Amino acid sequence: MSRIPSLYQLECFLALAAEGSYAAAAQRLNKSHTAVFATIRNLEDTVGVALLDRGGYRVTLTAAGLSFRAEAERVVRSHAALASHAMQLRSGAEPELRITIGDLCPLDSTLSQFIAFFRDEPHTRPVLHHDVLAAPWAKLLRGEADLAIHHLDQPRPELETLYLFDVSVIPVAAPGFVPQASGRLLQPADLRPLRQCILRDGAPDWAAPSYHLLDGAQQVSVGDQATKREVILQGLAWGHMPEHLVQSDLAAGRLVSLAGEHLRGATLQHHAMRLREASHGPVAQRLWQRLQRASPIAPG
Repeated sequence: MSRIPSLYQLECFLALAAEGSYAAAAQRLNKSHTAVFATIRNLEDTVGVALLDRGGYRVTLTAAGLSFRAEAERVVRSHAALASHAMQLRSGAEPELRITIGDLCPLDSTLSQFIAFFRDEPHTRPVLHHDVLAAPWAKLLRGEADLAIHHLDQPRPELETLYLFDVSVIPVAAPGFVPQASGRLLQPADLRPLRQCILRDGAPDWAAPSYHLLDGAQQVSVGDQATKREVILQGLAWGHMPEHLVQSDLAAGRLVSLAGEHLRGATLQHHAMRLREASHGPVAQRLWQRLQRASPIAPG
């Protein structure tokens, strides 16, 4: 005899445990009293232990029955989830969506665009990556991501894009790190003897432009914007940072802006991007349509 309970046996057992009587359990399951009684007896024979205490007016669970109930509930829930997931797959829906978010993006507001969507798509798992410099484009164009949120390094006809928001990048340093240029505006030559903090590219084998690199300056390379901010705060180097990441530091005087006529920052338009000619599943298509509805008009 198999020692593995059937799903039907577990459903009968859980109905009996919830209702406390065979008659109520039978009504709940739309089965006969006799059928439920026989199923429970067969279940106890299958597992080889008494699950019910039949000594009182109402059916109660033994200690083994209480333990078994918890596991039975988990198994039945898992089976229902599996059945639902199979239905989702039959409809052509993707089991996961791979999304890469560029390093300049404000994570709180960027992620907020996905929260409600994936709450409504419980059977599609979001796989999120936070990538630096060229990595979002590289992953998208290599087919390693379904969607990217990033700025464009150049016009790419193979990508379909939706404008989402702007990110300003400004040069900053700790107070006192840059010697004051008396009587004139700060110039690149004033910074060349000092260390500049830069990001290591997340896709070093991918051809991409260099951003804000000062020729001849010593460099401190880091892997992400958070580390870069801390290096600059500690006075180890200066560098360009997304303004939203250093606003509070500038306001509190922990950092100072170096931006001026000879040392500029930049404002980069950020887009949702996907491969134009790829085959997009129904969930990916619904996400794109949702982003389309939320997309503002890009400033000229």
